[in-house]
Amino acid sequence: MINVGQETKLKIRNAAVQVISKKGFYNTRMSDIAEEAELAVGTLYNYFKSKDEILEYIFKKEMERRMEIMAELREKDISTKKFLKEFLDRHFEVLIRNPHLGRVVVREKDFSGREKSGNIQKFIETLIKALENIFVEAIENSEIKDLDPHLMAVFFFGAIHGIIEHALTKPEIMMLKDAPEFIMARIEHIFIK
Repeated sequence: MINVGQETKLKIRNAAVQVISKKGFYNTRMSDIAEEAELAVGTLYNYFKSKDEILEYIFKKEMERRMEIMAELREKDISTKKFLKEFLDRHFEVLIRNPHLGRVVVREKDFSGREKSGNIQKFIETLIKALENIFVEAIENSEIKDLDPHLMAVFFFGAIHGIIEHALTKPEIMMLKDAPEFIMARIEHIFIK
């Protein structure tokens, strides 16, 4: 069950996604987020010290969501091919339902050269490492060819990121519906038949 504090943080997060998606990170002020969330600016500061911290929280929650998806799929004991396809389906479905979130995640991942963006980069690296582990296991189980699992994880992540960036920038949101099949067709050659 969600408590009042968690509910308020979620409200702030959702408002920040809306505002940052429209205005961009640099042009967004804490007061803009407070207005969108229908909260006093002081309330925001009770939960987050800065908009940098809010952006970090957005990335953290999205990372947790992707790791939960991976954990659920691992419990199903399915092939790597099916795992990757279901992961893509679920990942893109989230962004189809909330394109503002996709815009924030794609556009703002490198929001500054400051040390604050380091945590966001760590979230991304954690996701790439989780994908790498999937490819390592697939090689060990003779499901895919013996290839560089790190390079494959980076490639897979990059394909996802590139399609999202194009689809949400243009906007061609419905491109995301076809993305899982398209990506899987591009990596079909790695699977051992």
